[in-house]
Amino acid sequence: MKVLVTGANGYLGKRVVPELLRRGHSVRVLVRPAARLDALPWAGEVEIHRADLRASADLEGLFSEIDVLVHLAAAMTGDDEARFAATVTGTEQLLEAMAKSATRRVVLASSFSVYNWHNIQGVLDESSPIEEAPGLYTRDGYAIAKVWQERIARDLAVRHGFHLTVFRPGFIWGEGDQVLSSLTQKIGSVHVVIGPRMRLPLTHVENCASCFAAAAEDPSVAGETFNVVDHDDIRLWSHVGDCLKRSGQRAVRVPVPYRLALAVVSSADWVNRRAFGGKARLPSILVLSRFQARFKPLRFSNEKARKVLNWQPQAPRSQPREWQGVLSR
Repeated sequence: MKVLVTGANGYLGKRVVPELLRRGHSVRVLVRPAARLDALPWAGEVEIHRADLRASADLEGLFSEIDVLVHLAAAMTGDDEARFAATVTGTEQLLEAMAKSATRRVVLASSFSVYNWHNIQGVLDESSPIEEAPGLYTRDGYAIAKVWQERIARDLAVRHGFHLTVFRPGFIWGEGDQVLSSLTQKIGSVHVVIGPRMRLPLTHVENCASCFAAAAEDPSVAGETFNVVDHDDIRLWSHVGDCLKRSGQRAVRVPVPYRLALAVVSSADWVNRRAFGGKARLPSILVLSRFQARFKPLRFSNEKARKVLNWQPQAPRSQPREWQGVLSR
């Protein structure tokens, strides 16, 4: 099988490509024109295509002899407009180019950020409601881009007869990333831990990569959506402490009960709606829907991925010294 992987030099892509190669598949990667791949051990084993996803002319011929597209590319940095253009417009251009080829299978990397956390109670699974029309006053630019990316992909799949499989990973963690910004509110050397007993929807990057590779191999999962979470029995307080200890940071953790923080944020939201029509530019943590997307205590199910894909997370559930940090969802 021949697989096209976008975002191959990203955090997840760097693991998906070698996993596909390990399984015996041919891989073509699509990366930005200026992307550096020389340090990647698998760079000599793949076809490399350089292009800007927003420039449709650069995508001609990209899908020749390709059996399945694994679309991981999304902008993680830049302003909201730039992230939207790279993530949403880029996806639209890519899939329109694919429509002119014989390739019909797509595996898309979506995100937990597409869920409407305000309306979810108890367990978050694939049947949980997603955001319908998020705005910059309610969700951040990354969440908005991922909602629209998934919507565009689904619309084009219907229009062109694509066989689409969507994955929504939780927190992707592993070697080489030490971001804690989505887990705590940092003030100087103090990490405010809101809801310290909150369960974390963690997935180790190697486990997540194996999930994508398994779906690329299996045409029967077309039309399915999967959440990617290893386990949900790791608690926020202990995970943050472990990250800080292993990174050598001199920092203090301060626990704040979720209900207390929620009451403060809800009050700010009420004042904003009554006095400013909900359009005041509040700090992100005081925006109710953003706050809930970061800290709302829920359970997280991976039952569907386990049953349908026969997926069994293999990487350790705790962090060895060389595996530190998390990626924000």
